[in-house]
Amino acid sequence: MLGYEHHDSARSKMYPCAQFTGSLTDPNNVYAYKSPDNFYAPSMMATRGVNEMYVYGGSLGNANPLPSGPYVARVEPGSLKELWRTNLLNTHIGNQWIGAGSIESIDGDVLAIVNTYLFKIDGTTGAVKKVVSLPTIGSAPEDSYFNGMDGWSDGTLVMKNLARVPGCKEQGFFAVVNCPNLEKTPPSTMVVVDSKNLAVLASKQMEQMIGGRITAAEFNGKKYAYVAGPTKLYRYLWDGTNISLDTSWGPVSYLQPGETGASAASILGDQVLLMTNGGAPTQTPLSIVAISQSDPTKIHRIQPMPLQQGQISYIPSALSVDAVNNRPYTMDPGPGKVAAVDINPQTGEMKLAWSVDQSTLSWMVLIGPPDKRVLVATDIKTNTSMPNPLDWQSGPIGANYTERVQWREASTGKLLGQSDYYSPMVVGMQLWPGYGGLIYDGLTDGGLVAFQPLPSPPATPSPTPTPSPSPKG
Repeated sequence: MLGYEHHDSARSKMYPCAQFTGSLTDPNNVYAYKSPDNFYAPSMMATRGVNEMYVYGGSLGNANPLPSGPYVARVEPGSLKELWRTNLLNTHIGNQWIGAGSIESIDGDVLAIVNTYLFKIDGTTGAVKKVVSLPTIGSAPEDSYFNGMDGWSDGTLVMKNLARVPGCKEQGFFAVVNCPNLEKTPPSTMVVVDSKNLAVLASKQMEQMIGGRITAAEFNGKKYAYVAGPTKLYRYLWDGTNISLDTSWGPVSYLQPGETGASAASILGDQVLLMTNGGAPTQTPLSIVAISQSDPTKIHRIQPMPLQQGQISYIPSALSVDAVNNRPYTMDPGPGKVAAVDINPQTGEMKLAWSVDQSTLSWMVLIGPPDKRVLVATDIKTNTSMPNPLDWQSGPIGANYTERVQWREASTGKLLGQSDYYSPMVVGMQLWPGYGGLIYDGLTDGGLVAFQPLPSPPATPSPTPTPSPSPKG
């Protein structure tokens, strides 16, 4: 059901086998329950089977207090009780840089990427079966962590690291913008690994440090990896032996004046899709950018969420993409909007389908079959106007907000149901679809919470009043 790399190699965030258990036409209630156990600094989840759910946590460098190290825990989906926990690394030793990696379920095992190590874990017992150290060319291991992995259809994995300025002690993702002397940041390293035996097949130092996660694609019989730099989109070719920059295609400049860098790319047909303004807050509206895999000179863009006076745009998450219905979904908490865009997968031309008032900082997920697709995302309520989101390192938006989950009809944006407000989720992560219509969230207070929409029960008719006896006389 769920692999953390946003369900598929194309990073679509589309889960067609996940159910929406509510009604598409009638009112719905949303039921919720919280885990009895604490999962400190939860960041992602994966499932191996109906009753096999795994939480990866302990790697958020902006958590206070700082976690002692990353772990993988098996959780009972029905009760959210912890069944076992495997601690993978003590990051207090050697002042290791802490950051969220990734977790996957492949061939019955659980793979977790932690700092500069790739672990293979027995999904039944939690025992570590194998661990491999990943190369970081030009960057010391204590100043690196791999923020995610992706893969091609033959099971080959591709991943790349973040690099921190040597000597900087800043923790968490925002070390990439808060460390002094950022011009001394080493470039990232791309690594290709065999998922079966965890053998490192190839590695290559990239052109610059890449913040966003990596996206794998197969196009015209070739295997590619796309990464978005601060101003340019790069494409790398994996030929089965070597990984190399595809200079016949790019790099491609994708920004308009005033926009800031994109996060991870998504794939829809011939198009590589990016969402700008993930690099820093700006007073320029974000763009969805479509770049042809066939011809990088063919670039289309749309700005679906205009800004009002005084609003800023900033969203470090990435698009959600429905490749079957040719529709990407975008969000921006600055204007407080969620929007859907229709796209021609061959030409890349786009037009706005709908836009609604909703404010989220997390990735959005798509669930259900193509003709009954549902968009699920959080909605934030702040006590003040949205401050600079870069203040996350001192607490997610000052922790001055609450959040709820909303389900919308993906074709129209119609609201189908929403939860009550609750304490905020871990910023920059996603809601996790589970089996049986459940949606999970990881909270900043260390808990897990499960949500399920169900049709509202029919109102109980009021009893017919019994007439009072007439007075005599």
